Amino acid sequence: MKRIKTTMKRSQSVKLLVMGAVCLGCTGYGAWQVWSRIPERTREYQTYQEALTVFDELTEIRVERQLDLTPEQAAAYTRAESTLAQFKDEKPQPPSKYDSLINFWVWFVGGAAGLPFVALPFWRYRNGGWVLEEDGRLRSPKGAEYPPDEVADIDMTTWRGLINPQASNKTTWQARLILKDGTSEVMDDYLWEGVAGIIAHYAHRFHPTVWAEDGEPIEEGLRKASEALSAKADSKD
Repeated sequence: MKRIKTTMKRSQSVKLLVMGAVCLGCTGYGAWQVWSRIPERTREYQTYQEALTVFDELTEIRVERQLDLTPEQAAAYTRAESTLAQFKDEKPQPPSKYDSLINFWVWFVGGAAGLPFVALPFWRYRNGGWVLEEDGRLRSPKGAEYPPDEVADIDMTTWRGLINPQASNKTTWQARLILKDGTSEVMDDYLWEGVAGIIAHYAHRFHPTVWAEDGEPIEEGLRKASEALSAKADSKD
């Protein structure tokens, strides 16, 4: 028997990488707002207000009181006028008292909190997903190992919707491995590249009249399996 080792589906890897990029973007945006843009907006507002105060005071002296400005006052007036000209199109507004809190908790902390969930699958499955060794030992993505004699059966009821056409779209990608201790393991072809080969191995091993060695259905056996499932459902009704 040839060794079969599965890897995470490219679609899943891309999805996780996109999620990671979004989380990084949110974290970066929050950090930029909290430690750069909001302080900058505060400085702009303070600078504008200080320049406006100086400009108004000196304008009052020069125009309303009709007094000459001292050289220092004239220089201050020019600086204030220049500063105000920088904001002639849009006057700066002070940040809301909630801006820092929202950007810190929603964007920075929220984005950073999602990164471990994105990185965890890559770390957990760094050694691969399902692995069927040449001697028949099976290793799950979580690291559990099952010798050949611990596997009792495989439930192919929903696989590709061939036996049960009413199976949900999600379960048509799945087969359920039945273990001797009564527990089971879901083998999901949607998540793992190559797991269909492992499913085919067990399907043919336990149901050789229904599934061929390559995992393709045998027409007569498939018909009987489908009829048996329908009869079972009718008996429950």
